[in-house]
Amino acid sequence: MERIIEADLEKLKTDVLTAFHMAQAGVEKSLRTVFERDPEPARAVIASDAAIDALECTLDAEILRLLALYQPVARDLRYILGCMRTVGDIERIGDQAVGVAHRGLWLVARDPLAPPARLEELAEATRDFLSRTAVCFAELDMTLARRLCEESEDILELNVAILKEMTEFMRDEARPVERAVQISFIAHALKRVCDQCTNIAESVVFISEGACSRHRCD
Repeated sequence: MERIIEADLEKLKTDVLTAFHMAQAGVEKSLRTVFERDPEPARAVIASDAAIDALECTLDAEILRLLALYQPVARDLRYILGCMRTVGDIERIGDQAVGVAHRGLWLVARDPLAPPARLEELAEATRDFLSRTAVCFAELDMTLARRLCEESEDILELNVAILKEMTEFMRDEARPVERAVQISFIAHALKRVCDQCTNIAESVVFISEGACSRHRCD
């Protein structure tokens, strides 16, 4: 029995990571549209969103099956519930990627406007957050989980700085106002992606320690 549940839990981890990497790829493709003005990656993100949603439904059904079949306790129960939380966060990362893709397409259809340097900084930070979150979940790395939680404050500060910069830009330049608004929304979407990564890190804390840390990692 123990070996059977271990095999199922390992498959669950693999499937969750598959969904995560799909969402991660969506964020990367949407950013290519924003920074390279190539519409095709954004269109691919929008077209593939249904696949992430379908995988979320499949994972939800699998999690319910494991709960009913094994009636797990202790760490096994925490792991399954942590995966359930993580799957929801992954789906929201996918939604943010779609949102950035739509806004990237809107920007491509207008005259070029160089994204602010801080947006590039935030995009790179988001890529880094996603990469480290995958490792954090796969290895249940508590040190990395706590580090991601702490660094989420830096992401918030960067997002606020971009919003302030775009506000000043709109004040000084009336004509490109709507483009600045779109960039502000893209920045907020990237910040939300990092929020979901932080949630996944908090789920790792929950799996490892059984502590509820949805709003803090201490």
